[in-house]
Amino acid sequence: MKRAVGILTVVLSIGLLIMWQTGGFETKIAAVTPPSPTTPPISGNSVKAEKIRVPMVEEAVGTIQSRHKVDVTPRIQALIEEIRVNAGDRVKEGDLLVRLDKRELEANVGLAEQALKAAEANLRQAVTDHQRNLELLQRGVVSPQEADNSRLRVELTSATVGQARRALDQANVALSYSEIHSPVTGIVTDKLQNVGDLAMPGRPILQLYDPSLVRLEAPVREALVRRIRLGDHLLVKLGTDERLTTGIVDEIVPQADVASRSVLVKVLVPNAQDLYTGMFGRLLIPTGEEEVLVVPKNAVQRVGQLEYVLTPTSHGPERRFIQTGRHLGETIEILTGVSPGETVIVPEHTPPGAH
Repeated sequence: MKRAVGILTVVLSIGLLIMWQTGGFETKIAAVTPPSPTTPPISGNSVKAEKIRVPMVEEAVGTIQSRHKVDVTPRIQALIEEIRVNAGDRVKEGDLLVRLDKRELEANVGLAEQALKAAEANLRQAVTDHQRNLELLQRGVVSPQEADNSRLRVELTSATVGQARRALDQANVALSYSEIHSPVTGIVTDKLQNVGDLAMPGRPILQLYDPSLVRLEAPVREALVRRIRLGDHLLVKLGTDERLTTGIVDEIVPQADVASRSVLVKVLVPNAQDLYTGMFGRLLIPTGEEEVLVVPKNAVQRVGQLEYVLTPTSHGPERRFIQTGRHLGETIEILTGVSPGETVIVPEHTPPGAH
């Protein structure tokens, strides 16, 4: 009996301890259910989502290139003594760009001058001899054959003088090639050789381009190029900031690329002084029209990454989550969430929590 009473006491003690730890001896307070949040009243104008027709465009990615690119190439073989410009420098037509070693050319000019002087001296002597023979012929001292021979020597030495003069002219022209001047007004894009290198005909030293004649060159797929004609005005997005301007179709290369099945279209971009060759651009080609659903931009609110509009109901404005597309002027395209003809509210101020 004592053992049973002891066991019962232990069990009761354990039970009381468990009830005390679980709060069985504390007074219960009824839970209060917080009121469900409601959208605060919004004042604004009610407008209907409507469909509008907008042009359909397809983009062709291209690269900015100059219409007028020039390779500055020497006409003679000589060592480069001086290059007076660097990449990025602006030059005018006629500016001195490169000097070549001209010592050998000056020596050639000297030799040509001496050869001309010798030929002219021979011509003077031949003329004097011929005149003397003519006088002697009248006196009967020399034969007509000798007079003819002296005349022939005059003609031969005269031809030699002409050849010597042309050789001197050629030597002077070659000497002028030791200085290379800019053929156009433009910008230096690259310096391909340095001082001390051997300049050779056909090997460019510098590259220039005319910044006033810039084109966007973009490959356009075969099916789309049929919509483009020379002289067409097309929209162009330039650079990473996608600056929008209008270009003129200047050239359509009459050959398709086999791998990409595209045709190269070159669009002239006027008044583009701040563009550089190699920059990124997009050509916007119209392909027709399409209907899109739009609402005013101010009707679209954002909370974090979510977009919504307010629609009027009998219980007040209600949030309708949506997905938007393109910005079209003062309106924005609605992809999902709103149907044509539905009313949305353009609030007079931004609701709390929206941004």
